[in-house]
Amino acid sequence: MTGQDSRPPNHGIAPRLVLGLTVMAAGLVLALDNLGFMDSSLFFRYWPLAFVILGILKLTAPPGQRSGGVPFILVGVFLLAFTSGHMNFQRLLALLLLLVGGSIAWRALRPHPLRADPRSGVDVTAILGGSKTVNSSADFQGGQALAVMGGCEVDLRKATITGDDVVLDIFAFWGGVVVQVPEDWDVDNRVHAILGGIEDKTHGVVGNNPRLILTGTVIMGGAEVKH
Repeated sequence: MTGQDSRPPNHGIAPRLVLGLTVMAAGLVLALDNLGFMDSSLFFRYWPLAFVILGILKLTAPPGQRSGGVPFILVGVFLLAFTSGHMNFQRLLALLLLLVGGSIAWRALRPHPLRADPRSGVDVTAILGGSKTVNSSADFQGGQALAVMGGCEVDLRKATITGDDVVLDIFAFWGGVVVQVPEDWDVDNRVHAILGGIEDKTHGVVGNNPRLILTGTVIMGGAEVKH
């Protein structure tokens, strides 16, 4: 019938439901512990399992809703290692440096597409500082942006995509990346955030428009894409 929603009902367990129940359980356990009815230490030792459950629910969600599942699981495992006494700050810092260094090395060693004109892509790095690049290529072909304890800005507002979708890979660790795009570009955000965030301020244009695919990882930092 006209006016009715034809989409099938979602009977799955929503991640927000798990998060809400976990917060409610924390309040109930604290109240019972204060009244002397139970010991809350066991609950607060294993509460990060909620993040692991959230990640699993994300990964088993319908296509298009699975983004962020792996970061949730990683955060849950790290927090669980802390609350169970198997991880301290020194070990965490060593592991983070190992992961960050490995990610940077992998991005440097992996094969990159050869461009007839180097100016058709971007390759910007900011370490303990800031960097900005402006690209106005008539045939933009993507690139990468890396920020470690610093910030970098990629201005693509005068660039043009003439072929297939292009990919811009970003990586931020204790830093930030800002990407500016033309108003007629469609942005497909596939960046994973771990203890950080990415904000998409674009209009979300509809139709057969040029598309920029954002990939990469943000760790304890931030990324922003805007017009």
